[in-house]
Amino acid sequence: MKKHSLILAFAAIAIIFASACKKNNNDTDPANTPPSAEAYAKLLNDGFKSLLQTATFDASNNAYTYTSPKGTKVTIDGTCLRKNGAAVTGQVTLEFLEVYKRTDMLIANVHTVGGPAKYTGDDVLLQSGGIFYLCIKQDGIVLTTTCKVQIVASLMNSDKNFVPNAVGFDGIITADGLRWQLAGRWDVTSDQRIGVYKLKVPGCGWFNIASFYNFEKPLTSIAAYVPTNYGNVSDVYVLPKFLPRSLGIAYGKWPIGIECYFVFVTEKDGKYSWIIRETTLKENHTEYFNNISDAKTGSREEFLDQLDKLL
Repeated sequence: MKKHSLILAFAAIAIIFASACKKNNNDTDPANTPPSAEAYAKLLNDGFKSLLQTATFDASNNAYTYTSPKGTKVTIDGTCLRKNGAAVTGQVTLEFLEVYKRTDMLIANVHTVGGPAKYTGDDVLLQSGGIFYLCIKQDGIVLTTTCKVQIVASLMNSDKNFVPNAVGFDGIITADGLRWQLAGRWDVTSDQRIGVYKLKVPGCGWFNIASFYNFEKPLTSIAAYVPTNYGNVSDVYVLPKFLPRSLGIAYGKWPIGIECYFVFVTEKDGKYSWIIRETTLKENHTEYFNNISDAKTGSREEFLDQLDKLL
C-alpha cells in the first residue's frame, strides 16, 4: 500500500508529502530521471501557498473577524492568544486555507480518507463539506489560544447542500502522513435556516466537516505501483467519479465496484507531471503506472484544466 510522510512546518507553512509508493521496475530509461525531493516538495508547497490566505490584526482585538473571498468568517479573540504561555501584544498574522472542490484538495495535497468507520474500524472515504487549515503567528512563532476560534462557512461553497450527519474531523500528522480522525475537542453544527456550518476549533491545525458514506458494497484495499525511484517523489490520488466531495489516496478501505480515476502526480522542470488511469475498483485492487514516459507535463493551470475535463 502506498504510504505518505507529511512534514507540517508551521514556521514556513510548508506541506511536504513524501510518498513511498510500491515501485515498478519496468521503467529504467536514464532520460526519465525522477525529481529531487526538494523539487517535488517545492511543487507541493507552492500549490498549498497558492490557496493560502493571510491577514494581520492586533492582539488587543477581542472580536477580530476575517472574511475570506468565499464568504467564510473566522472570528478570533486576540486577548486569548499566547506565545510560549504569555499573553500576546502587538500585531499577529492569521493564516487560513479552505478547500471544497476536489481540484483544490489535490493542489493543497489533502484528501478525504479518515476514520475509524463505526462498523469496520478502518479508515474509509469521507464526504467533506469543507477542509480548513488555520494558524496564528507572531514573528514566525505559532501562537496558542485559551479561547476557541469560530469558523462560519456557507453551504454554497460545497455543492449548495449539507453533508448528511456531518461531524468534525481533526487532521492528525503521523509518521505515515495526514490522517483524519474524529474530533475530540470540537464539533460542527449546521444551521440550514441560514445555510451555514459553524465550527469552534481549539486553535492551529487542520479541520474537516465530513461524514462517512453508507456504502452497501463490500470493501477492499487498493495499492498503487509507481515507476522505479519515484516512490518518495510522487503521489497517487483516487477520484471517485460520482462523489464530488471526496478525494482519495491509495490507503484505507474502498467499496468494490466504484468507478474512479487514479491520478499519479510528480514534478518535472518545475511543473506538474501526471498520468491518469480510469478504472473500476476490484477486490484487492492494484493500479500500475508502468512508464513515466506516459506522463503529461504542464503548469498548475494546465493540470487543473485536465482534471476539470474529467470532473
